[in-house]
Amino acid sequence: MFAAWGRLVYRLRWLVLVASILSIAAAIFAMGYGGRLGTGEFSAPEGTESGRVEEVLDEEVAKVPPSFMLIFGSEDEKATDPAFRDQLQRALEPLEEDERVTGVRTAYEEGATDGAMISRDKHHSLVVVELEEGSFTELQDAYVDLRQKVRPGSLEVVAAGDMPLNEDFESVTEADLKRAETVSLPLALLMLLFVFGSVVAAGLPIGVGVLAVTGGFAGTLLLARAMDVSIYATNIVTMIGLGVAIDYSLFVVSRFREEVACRPVSDALARTMATAGRAILFSGLTVAIGFMGFLFFDVADLNSIGFAGSIVVAFSVLYG
Repeated sequence: MFAAWGRLVYRLRWLVLVASILSIAAAIFAMGYGGRLGTGEFSAPEGTESGRVEEVLDEEVAKVPPSFMLIFGSEDEKATDPAFRDQLQRALEPLEEDERVTGVRTAYEEGATDGAMISRDKHHSLVVVELEEGSFTELQDAYVDLRQKVRPGSLEVVAAGDMPLNEDFESVTEADLKRAETVSLPLALLMLLFVFGSVVAAGLPIGVGVLAVTGGFAGTLLLARAMDVSIYATNIVTMIGLGVAIDYSLFVVSRFREEVACRPVSDALARTMATAGRAILFSGLTVAIGFMGFLFFDVADLNSIGFAGSIVVAFSVLYG
């Protein structure tokens, strides 16, 4: 079966090449329709001691609305100065007019100044922005949009709370992914050039890695339309995709170079698929099954990492 697949790929080699290249465009197009990734909500499983505590708290303690905090500051002006207060209130006007905001609490309510919301050095003031109830994704989107509407003027402003923290997690993860890809791919190419001594042979594993990672990203983002997917799933896609895809491609390229030295290309590719191709298929199935272990973790969207890992491994095997 694997030998027949190898001969088929050889006969349709130009079609396979063009389809592989076009699949990148298709994957990028699919990403545009993907859902939003999140950092996950760490809730205790039902039946555990901490889970029962959460149930009691929900029943006995008044539930506070979702919110984030803004801290306004100035090195020159004190938070008790009228000029500081006026600038802060002007900065918050776009938020107060937004229908997603249910309330904005400042230190300047009803003409009095609440010292508990003023810093000890008197140069910073706290603001609490309360939002309507919504899903994790809706609240994160609302925070990002509202944060951009704040016009602090000469005041400095920083955000605090779970929503800004989650947004920072996402930003840092995205930056780390770009840095990892920028560093790892050139290093991998240099290593492969050293091993194979051929640009084409070295470029093939890198190309398969790019194809697998692109397909993995597309699959993960489309999965996010149907379920909550952790932002850290993208780290898994990059790490596992590059590692596994390049590794599998090394098997194929190495075996093909051995076979093509003593037989025609079509036969060499058939024997390569019957040996190395068969090996990477069963290896990929084993890795995918291992990732399915994440499906038993019903905490903070960890099961989505299992799906993401299985998706990118499937693409690694397919393109390999």
